[in-house]
This record gives sequence, C-alpha cells and structure tokens, in this order.
Amino acid sequence: MKFLIALIFFIFFGVSQAYSLTYNLSLPYSYKFSGKDYAGNKFEADKSSGWLINLGLTSWGFGFENYETKLKHTSEEVKLKTTLFDVTYGATGAKEEIGWWKYVGLGYGVGTDVLKCSFCETNYFKGFAMQYILLINIPITNSINFKASYNMKTSKIRYKYKSELDDYSATIITFGIGF
Repeated sequence: MKFLIALIFFIFFGVSQAYSLTYNLSLPYSYKFSGKDYAGNKFEADKSSGWLINLGLTSWGFGFENYETKLKHTSEEVKLKTTLFDVTYGATGAKEEIGWWKYVGLGYGVGTDVLKCSFCETNYFKGFAMQYILLINIPITNSINFKASYNMKTSKIRYKYKSELDDYSATIITFGIGF
C-alpha cells in the first residue's frame, strides 16, 4: 500500500514538476441555456452535474468534459448529455509560462449533445456541439492553482421526423483546482 501511495505521489507531483505537466479538475457551477426550441420557447436548466479534466503541457492543454443537465418544464425527465474534447492555450499553471498567459487562457472544444429520455432516441438525432473557452488561473501555492472557466457552447439538435432544430446553446461556468 505504501508503494502505491508513493507511486501516485510521484506520478502526480514528481513527474508533473519534472516535465511541466499540470492536472486540472473542474466542476460545473452554472449552466444557462441561451438557445430556444423551434417554436421559440427558452430552455431552462434544472440541475447540472459533471466534470472537466485537463492535462497541461507548459502552455498547451488538452481536456475532456462530460456534463449531464436536467431540463426544467418538461412532461417527463429529459437530460442533455454533453461530451466535449478541448484544446487550450495558456493558464495551465506551468512554472515556465510567462506574462499574462500564465493567468489567462483561451480554448476551443468540439463534441456532441444527446437528449436522454424515453422518447428521445426515436425522435432526435445526436447534435454537434462546439465551444469557445476563457480560462482563468489563480496560483494558491507553487503547485496548487484555482481554476475558473467561462464556456460559450453552441449546439443544435435536429428532429428525426421534422426539418426543425432545437438550439441548446449555453454558457457554462466551471470552478476547479489544478496541480
């Protein structure tokens, strides 16, 4: 057991310091829809859960996001499952970063949005999702950073038996910690 703890400590802290690798884990704080359905009705998020993990290499970061958002005011429980892959520049928390890129970063992500409910699979296609990301890195200690991100996601899901689209675009705010 002691060997396993030492190995984990070496991988997450020793290797990250030697090769300027950073690890970030964030959770969604706010998920607000800006899009509307084909009839013009706005969507509202009831509850959002999920996570974002990012691996940073000096200035570049590569991330994976997975969210599930419950929609309000639906006849039955409907959830929007979002999966995104991200590429970011800046705000990784690496010691080698200089200037304002150490604290501010930009990114882009692509992935899918899928509606989950009893009738969704037969009535809706899988939607393409993309997002622009603004990252903020606030160092707490030499090896621990506070992370915040503002994500502007664009997504449209088409009905299978209509030529109509629902716009599931949203703004997502996440907070997390980085090592």
